[in-house]
Amino acid sequence: MFRRILSHHRALSACTRSLATRHAPSVPSPSFPITGSRSIASKTSQSNEHGESSNKAKKDIASVEDPFNAPTYNIPEKPVTFVEGASYSVVILAGLGIAAAAGYAVFKELIFQPKEYKIYSKALKRIQDDGQVRVRIGSPITGYGQESRNRAARQRIPHRVWTDEEGVEHVEVNFYIRGPHGHGKVFSEMFKGPADNEWKFTYLIVEIRAPSTAQLILESYIPSYSATK
Repeated sequence: MFRRILSHHRALSACTRSLATRHAPSVPSPSFPITGSRSIASKTSQSNEHGESSNKAKKDIASVEDPFNAPTYNIPEKPVTFVEGASYSVVILAGLGIAAAAGYAVFKELIFQPKEYKIYSKALKRIQDDGQVRVRIGSPITGYGQESRNRAARQRIPHRVWTDEEGVEHVEVNFYIRGPHGHGKVFSEMFKGPADNEWKFTYLIVEIRAPSTAQLILESYIPSYSATK
């Protein structure tokens, strides 16, 4: 009895396993299409080839030399001939000479004032401080070299410089003066004192010509001197 039950149980288990095997779902194995992998590989190779070609093109462009950025030391210079160099030197020396002459003239005018202008300045200052002259022609009083509209002529002071028998230097000047009420002419002479080396008046005469004529002797060591027009 026991054996029959055991055999029946074994047969039932075998039947159950066979049914389970038959009705179990089949799981398909994963598979990739061959054409897809081949297309991916071809795209990858094409991208690599495109990158290499672009890099090569960049290198070719970089290796091309820009003619506008070429170094200037490659340009040959025209040699300077002896005549051209000498002419340039002459022009430069001439310019330097003109500049030096102009500088010396200005320096001499400002520092080393000519003697006639020193005598003119002293005489004009003496006249401007004199009450007799101010009463006749008014104030302020100005002085100028010549009766002309030319500025250079008005600034040029007629003069004469000489040395006497004792070695004393004399400077004679004459110029014009003008005030608000009249005008006149000035005759003056000064000498350099040998003791103190200072300029001193020999005479200073003012001829008033307008509004009325008059002669004023402001400084004189020669009483018999008569001014000439």
